[in-house]
Amino acid sequence: MPQEVLLGVDVGTTSIKALTVTPAGIILGEASAPTPWRHQGPWADADAGALADVAIDVCARAAQAAGSVKVRSIGVTGIAEAGALIDRSGAPCAPVLAWFDPRGDAAAVRAIVEPRDYQRATGRRLNSKPSLMKVMWLRANIASARDAVRHLCVAEWVVRALGGDEVSEASLASRTGMLDIAERQPWPVAVELVGDLLPSQRVWAGDPAGQVQGESIPESLRGATLAVAGLDHQAAVLISGASRDGALFDSMGTAEALIRTIAQPLSRDDIEWLTDRDIDVDWSVRPDHQILLAGRLTGLTLERIAAMLGADDRAARTALGEAAAALERTVDSPRLVDVSNDGVTLGRITDGVSPAATWRAVVEDLTAMAGEALEQMAHVVGEPDSAVLGGGWTRNPMVARAKREQLGSPTFVDISEPGALGAAFQGGVAAGLLERPGTDGVPLWQVSA
Repeated sequence: MPQEVLLGVDVGTTSIKALTVTPAGIILGEASAPTPWRHQGPWADADAGALADVAIDVCARAAQAAGSVKVRSIGVTGIAEAGALIDRSGAPCAPVLAWFDPRGDAAAVRAIVEPRDYQRATGRRLNSKPSLMKVMWLRANIASARDAVRHLCVAEWVVRALGGDEVSEASLASRTGMLDIAERQPWPVAVELVGDLLPSQRVWAGDPAGQVQGESIPESLRGATLAVAGLDHQAAVLISGASRDGALFDSMGTAEALIRTIAQPLSRDDIEWLTDRDIDVDWSVRPDHQILLAGRLTGLTLERIAAMLGADDRAARTALGEAAAALERTVDSPRLVDVSNDGVTLGRITDGVSPAATWRAVVEDLTAMAGEALEQMAHVVGEPDSAVLGGGWTRNPMVARAKREQLGSPTFVDISEPGALGAAFQGGVAAGLLERPGTDGVPLWQVSA
């Protein structure tokens, strides 16, 4: 008799990953494929149909890798801001712009609304990243985009392509710039600009969103309960046990994501104060909770500095971290002057400065920058009562040491695909096989390092 399994999918920036997991949390199979972006200079977009096809194929291969199984549920998480525009026939009518694509037309929105009012309503800064700005550009430059009646974030679109319902999941809708965060309703200004594009069926991550169906869908997936598992960072928060009031999750990947989960929704004044400091306010994957999210360039900067110092693999970076941790920093040590998407500026690079001294200085200065965001969050919602730390850079001895000093005694989690695993868990919740985490925020699948 086939074993019942849950399938989790993470539609990520560089790849689409899927895990096949037992209801007890044991991984039986996995598969992945590159996200099918088409690049032209700084631009990146994808055909919505191709994106869905790759995700469905990855699901089928992950199920096949698990052997003789029956897929009971599929949860889908993924990147935010990027989304598919759907016309009245239910077909995509424009390309999917990547979240990092700079074409979003912020100027057109700024001409209509003051940045302050935008921040107070949507919980984020007015720039080219949110979905609203991407839709504005698409409508101005691609005629078929004007036929759109619906916008689906990529995880929502994959669920729809699998035969599921058109739903608006709270954590993803928060990233569109089309949702009034305080009201959890479409923002009237966005409706005036592009129409009411958010699906009317509003759900929390892990709510059922139909079943897999359709002749074009692999038979091995048909009949599975579907769920949108929310923003990929938040799926990782949930599976790591940090989705509760008062907890901090610090994800140390290419981007450092600092996430505070709170039970009490914030006022518009607090939202404005935080967004002035580049801290977003979103709805959580945990029902009726919000999050504060600060993204920082920590991991990207560490990658650049490690490459500059000749530490091109994990072993070399570990050795560099060990050497750095054994040093004492002095007033003459290097210091980090500036960090941006374009590059890194260092100061006090004098004769005899060692790679280890440089590494220690960079790690400590980046940690201090993250600390500023943590202090700003605490100013509004208080100090966290616990911290969970994950991501690949936590394996570096110097980074781990700096984070221990900053966070006290964080719980370290080491999960290779936390987004996909969190999505699988949320799919199990939708199918009634698992329960949402309780007040302690700890899921049934407890993972730690």
